[in-house]
Amino acid sequence: MLITLYRITDDEQIRYVTIHNRQPTLFSQYAFSVCSGTIHGSSTDRLYTFETQEELDEALRKTIRSRVTRGYRVLYSYFRKHEYENLRPALFA
Repeated sequence: MLITLYRITDDEQIRYVTIHNRQPTLFSQYAFSVCSGTIHGSSTDRLYTFETQEELDEALRKTIRSRVTRGYRVLYSYFRKHEYENLRPALFA
């Protein structure tokens, strides 16, 4: 999974958020990373780990919903076949 969201701020800066599950972790089977920042500025990376698939799914939904309600739009999304099918509608709400 790879989702990139963006929004243009009032001062015309482009902010982005990339959410992906490509980064393996030694601590949990269930994890995703969030990278956020501006095009011409600094960025932050955070790795979130979970005990169960249900916890991961709920956290992904909250993360996506939070960004979409703040005005972020989908720039790009990629899912493997049959991966996170229940999350896809949240991207275009």
